[in-house]
Amino acid sequence: MLTSFRETNLEDREEIDRVANSLRRDGFAITHIGRLSGMPGIQELQEEYDLLLERERQKPHSRKSKVYIERLVDDDYDFRNNGESPFSKFVRNSSLNTIASIYLRLTPKKTSFKVWRSHFTGEANRTASQNWHRDYNEFQMIRCFLYLNNVTLQGGAGEYIVGSHYLGDSYNLLEYSEESGTYATDKEISDNFDASRVIAAEGGEGTVVLIDTAGLHRGGYHSVPSERRVALLTFSTAADIMPTRIPI
Repeated sequence: MLTSFRETNLEDREEIDRVANSLRRDGFAITHIGRLSGMPGIQELQEEYDLLLERERQKPHSRKSKVYIERLVDDDYDFRNNGESPFSKFVRNSSLNTIASIYLRLTPKKTSFKVWRSHFTGEANRTASQNWHRDYNEFQMIRCFLYLNNVTLQGGAGEYIVGSHYLGDSYNLLEYSEESGTYATDKEISDNFDASRVIAAEGGEGTVVLIDTAGLHRGGYHSVPSERRVALLTFSTAADIMPTRIPI
């Protein structure tokens, strides 16, 4: 197992171990930028987010059939010319990288970086990845969701089935994926899992939610007027079919 802390601040070791152990046990963990050294501050992250949102309103990305998501960054962030920006500091944070190494048990590959705004649309039903499914890029991966505002279950927080990841006890159950266009129903979830295993990825601004999305999960649904401001960094192994778009 890669447990080297050579590039990590000593004061982070306890938090790194706690988060990595939670991921291995549950497939899910929560920390905060204030608990990991080298992270940018929440105010500077929010300021950069606002600039990206203004740019998005002027020249929108495609929503790719998901009308509830504005894609401020869609794997097209200019890291080479913004190497000291708040989001660049988040992406290259050594403590996050160490957590990914411990969990994946190898040097991780950063495959994706996105910045989103999900929001209330008034739709009565969930759609696409808002339904229960697994991501099948790899047997194991970590998606790190950085919240730039307070996120509640009613306001777009995703949900996860604890222990449904590769290291858990139910990886072989309900093999549905967004890629195949098939999703597990709420009844199938309740028939196979106790309600105590369903966890909501809620948190305040600065929260970092780490999820192995090869486990069963569903994306956030806004049941009330609200928005979720989030940056999303993905770690996987070298075997992941997705090429890396992150040069740092």
